Amino acid sequence: MSAMLDLERINGLAKSTAAVSPPEPLPPELPAVEAFPAAALPCTLRPWIEDVAERLQCPPDFVAVPMLVAGASLVARHVGLRPQQRTPWTARGNLWALIVGRPGMMKSPALAEALAPIDRLESRASHEYAEQAATHRAAALAAKLRCKALESEATKLLRKDPAADVAALLLEGDEYEDPPRPRYLVSDATYEKLGAILFENPAGVLSVRDEVRGLLQDLGREESAPARGFYLQAWSGGRYTFDRIGRGTLTIPDALLSMVGGIQPGPLAELMRLARMGKADDGMLERFLISWPDTRGEWKNVDRWPDSSARRLVFDTFDRLDVLTPESLAAEQDKTKEGEPYGRPFLRFDGAALEAFTEWRCEFEAELHKSEGEGLEAALSKFRHHVPSLALALHVIEGDTGPVSLKATLRALTLAGYFESHTRRLHSSARRATVQAARKLLAKVQAGQLGSEFTARDVQRKDWGSLTERPVIAGALELLVAHRWLLETEVPATTHGGRPTVVYSLAGGTSS
Repeated sequence: MSAMLDLERINGLAKSTAAVSPPEPLPPELPAVEAFPAAALPCTLRPWIEDVAERLQCPPDFVAVPMLVAGASLVARHVGLRPQQRTPWTARGNLWALIVGRPGMMKSPALAEALAPIDRLESRASHEYAEQAATHRAAALAAKLRCKALESEATKLLRKDPAADVAALLLEGDEYEDPPRPRYLVSDATYEKLGAILFENPAGVLSVRDEVRGLLQDLGREESAPARGFYLQAWSGGRYTFDRIGRGTLTIPDALLSMVGGIQPGPLAELMRLARMGKADDGMLERFLISWPDTRGEWKNVDRWPDSSARRLVFDTFDRLDVLTPESLAAEQDKTKEGEPYGRPFLRFDGAALEAFTEWRCEFEAELHKSEGEGLEAALSKFRHHVPSLALALHVIEGDTGPVSLKATLRALTLAGYFESHTRRLHSSARRATVQAARKLLAKVQAGQLGSEFTARDVQRKDWGSLTERPVIAGALELLVAHRWLLETEVPATTHGGRPTVVYSLAGGTSS
């Protein structure tokens, strides 16, 4: 305690502390979240998800969410959903999601198990493409020889008649181009390479990152603005054009990207804090569905064979999703005046589903602008995209066709409630460090390590790990005063032109 602070002067200040109310408990570091609603899962996926979660002893969220995103990415390759009866507004069906957990919570093994069905499709397509490599090489060589032969023939004609028209002859010799390689998954690609993959796979792909932190940090850098813009566009879908000197122009008619990955709570909270400070605050993080479950209960050793029938059902389901067609789904499509189909095929809600969705949306829009903070409002606004996309995925994964059913829509709304609670946890995570610092500081004060009165500067001088930065200390002190664990007293300056000093003292209570 500084010698400049006169205890008698403090005690003589005109501030009454005689009737201080008892302290209030400090807020939780994170708000509570809903448990994963397993009943909302398609019957084709639920048994395997529960089996994997039990064997890995991980939250079922870590298996269910990536598997839903993967299934939705396959559905989105074939059809979208028009959530209104008459407007052309189309939800394309792709989803982005993050599973959030500390190291050791089995995020990576759960992610691998959840994505095994679509990984098999990727491996199969790669193997088939490699098997055709010899055929492609032979076709390319034949095309090259054909061009040379046509050029030679054209040269002979021109020698005989310099005015001869050989253009039609040379057109017959177009160079052979390898067919595009079918892709389902990408894991580590530059945004320009990702654009090239989407150009060759206009139905879309799924980007998988075991750890998303690096990608989001890279995209947050100022020099990564073009890449960030591409990712933002690829969530929404639509035309995207690359114009590069030396590489020409590449236009993707409908850039459509699905994405899923894992991240730890600390880095995610830091990304959220930076977004709130206005750094990279363009809605990138808000596009993700967040799954941030609490740690699973008591661990138990589970050593049994996997449920092979449940696993087979999931793999068969993904095989079925892979070969869907708009016709098999009874999808609609816009047509030109001449009756030619164009644009993305789409489904609509059936009557009961439309009524349920419209009722939800009317209540949702009314409550949206009451959300605390612009960041949370931006995140919740993305549920206009999430809910129709979830309903479409649940409907098709279940094996249903035609208009999206009430059952799928109610399941989607149940999942939306789950994801909303986890989104709110994310947007409250910025205060987590403040609450942790307040608890630590209070323990130090109660242990007498700062004396009966102290200043923020006294705390900083102690160099107590997380209590070294002024903003953190200020936030912790403010929280402790607001919850009446500490008393705050302003002492006038003792010298002309000096500043008043704020002094803190323990108000009462023994624990937080």
